[in-house]
Amino acid sequence: ERRVLACPAEILFDSTKDDWSVSTSVFHEKVMNKEHIIIIVEDVENNTFGYYLNTEIEKKYNQRQETDSKSFQFNLQSQNNRLDEPMKFEIKDLKESGIYLFEKSDEDLMYLGDIILGKENRKNESFCKQTENNFDYHGIQNALCGKEPNRYGGMHFTPKRILVIQMK
Repeated sequence: ERRVLACPAEILFDSTKDDWSVSTSVFHEKVMNKEHIIIIVEDVENNTFGYYLNTEIEKKYNQRQETDSKSFQFNLQSQNNRLDEPMKFEIKDLKESGIYLFEKSDEDLMYLGDIILGKENRKNESFCKQTENNFDYHGIQNALCGKEPNRYGGMHFTPKRILVIQMK
């Protein structure tokens, strides 16, 4: 007899349905004061990666929100044979590995640990800047995303879909 454990979850935000544009995005309203959320990014190269935030998202704009040791970054699907299987990347620096949200008027970019995510109007500016001091990448280069270096020393990617799920 096989038993399946139910894992209740709710989709809070889906960029294919919800507004993800600079200044009009509903992202903040959908995720504010939520905890146990998974932010999944699918890029145009079909890489799938993201960030699990265990702590509550606070109305703490224009400064990095610290997190706890239960939060982490992950890669679910990797193209170009970068990773053979899904991987979890544990936090090393709780202060520098949290999230950074900007006020609505300035919300063109969002920082999720080492993932810098551009809103719809600026999605081509998205990149991963892998920092060994913030997360344990097990020595793997480009563990999250990207194949083209950008001017900030990170690896560029273009998001196709952003999905935010809250685990209950």
